[in-house]
Amino acid sequence: MTDAQFLFDSARQQYDDFAGGVERHFENVATQLKDWLPEQMRPRPPPPPRRLTPATYWNQVNRWVSDNTALSAGILAFVGTGAVLVFVQRTTHVKKRRARKSNGGARTEAVVLAGSPTSPLTTAIALDLERRGFIVYVVTSNTEDETHIRKQSRVDLLPFNLDVPNPGEAEGQMQRFHHFLSRHHHAFEGASSHRLTLAGVILVPDISSVAAGSISQLSPEAWSTALNAKVLHTITVAKYMLPLVTEFKSRILLLTPNVVSSLRPPYRAIESTVSSALGAFASSLSSELSLQGLHACHFKLGNIEIAGSKQKKDDSKRVRGTSIRKLHESIFDALHSSKPSRTWHVGRGSLIYELIGSWIPGGVVSWMMGLQQVPRNDDQQTPESDDSSSDRSITWEKV
Repeated sequence: MTDAQFLFDSARQQYDDFAGGVERHFENVATQLKDWLPEQMRPRPPPPPRRLTPATYWNQVNRWVSDNTALSAGILAFVGTGAVLVFVQRTTHVKKRRARKSNGGARTEAVVLAGSPTSPLTTAIALDLERRGFIVYVVTSNTEDETHIRKQSRVDLLPFNLDVPNPGEAEGQMQRFHHFLSRHHHAFEGASSHRLTLAGVILVPDISSVAAGSISQLSPEAWSTALNAKVLHTITVAKYMLPLVTEFKSRILLLTPNVVSSLRPPYRAIESTVSSALGAFASSLSSELSLQGLHACHFKLGNIEIAGSKQKKDDSKRVRGTSIRKLHESIFDALHSSKPSRTWHVGRGSLIYELIGSWIPGGVVSWMMGLQQVPRNDDQQTPESDDSSSDRSITWEKV
């Protein structure tokens, strides 16, 4: 080892010793300062090192979905559509619409049906409500109507004689009916007692029997008969039933055809007027009952297939309407729903023709129906007045 090498190693050793001494001095000073400082001003220790978790099954699925976006979207759409279809089928087919019964199995819900007892629509509604567990009382005014109701051979389908033109007699009949609903009933001897409740009042004015023809040819008697039998009679029955509706918290349902009244075609002035008057009455009645927390529903009917109703001879060219089962289910829902809608559109063409009559000009509607201007000196040809409501709905449906 040379002298130069020895001097260099000695100098480096002295430098390392000096540097180590300075470092230890500063560490000692820092430790003293750290102990002297308050705990709030001391530096926080470094966070522990973050551990990387191993890849889980969910992470692998997420990575696969990110790599296969199109295939994942297709699978999601298929599963979602299938779930929606299953849900709709279960809610529409599994739902049982049955009236409430007592603990002993007796029927407790009554319904008053005011309409022409011999009308196919009234008969179909009465039979369906009785089948669903209601006690159905059909308003009658003569012996023929009572006989027709009793011929149905249903135990809980009963006539309710109400003398509408005679206010004094009608009030007494309503008081007896109220007493019958309020008293205790027994399904059989020894069974627990129960009381009946009025689920609702269903008004079904038969507008199909009104006269049809030119306004210049319609007699005042025809107008008076239609307004008294269809409008005034319906309003009077509703008036008699209002005390019971208020006491039992019931519903009032009004069923009227909507196709002719929406299009307002020629030669149908009486039917259009009667339907519009009943619609205005339904709106006012619904507003008044809503102040008491009650509900009135207006059913606007389109073309509905009714078993036993008059059909056209050429059935192959006839446009089929909605099944009457849809109407039965809607009536039950309106009676039992907690917040029923004020307006119900049931039947083929009910809603679409109302939109056409409200938004499309009358000239365009006449052109769509193929109407032509009739010369003044020609005899006006008026349609037959004995066509059924279902037939008229079919005529407009074919436009």
